[in-house]
Amino acid sequence: MTPLPPVTPAAVWRPAAGFMERFHRRCDGRQGAAFDACFAAEMAAAGASPAALDFTRRLDNEGFLAALDPTGGRVSVAHVAYPFRANQNEAWLLVNGSPPLIDVDDFDRLDLTQLDASPVYRTIRRRYPNAMLWPGQRGPAGPEVGDGGREIVVGYLLRDLCHACAIVGRVRFAFEFGNDGRFLGAKLRAVTPAAK
Repeated sequence: MTPLPPVTPAAVWRPAAGFMERFHRRCDGRQGAAFDACFAAEMAAAGASPAALDFTRRLDNEGFLAALDPTGGRVSVAHVAYPFRANQNEAWLLVNGSPPLIDVDDFDRLDLTQLDASPVYRTIRRRYPNAMLWPGQRGPAGPEVGDGGREIVVGYLLRDLCHACAIVGRVRFAFEFGNDGRFLGAKLRAVTPAAK
């Protein structure tokens, strides 16, 4: 398998004013993969660079790279916009390591047994039996970076069941990388109850 080229600032794309309206006029009659492919085609027609289009293809044509933050290490933080998602339109992906792309909100990457073992988490679950882990704010500020870019700390929310339900706690996991950019795992850093 050919290694993916590194993600660079050349892959950042900022849609011009009016792009989304033009896109919807041309693509709204399509569904599924055809809708997503139409989005990528409209990006190309609007002048998106080959690097931006390549990154969008990595996202199955469902989003684009809005910004790229270096961390001081091998891995960078990609700020991704998913314009068609119902709730969470912004995401952070960790790129240029091994694996080449990690979605911080792919909970399969988190060692949730550490969360289950946390006394604070167990206390929250006793009070809120329906508490569930949800992504935190994924805005332009980006996650906390430490240890020369080898550690990226990401915040999550504990909500009382649903996306719009009350926040009952906060969780932080540290994504750890070797000097070579190899992902070593995500370790629980903290669980705190929500302020009353």
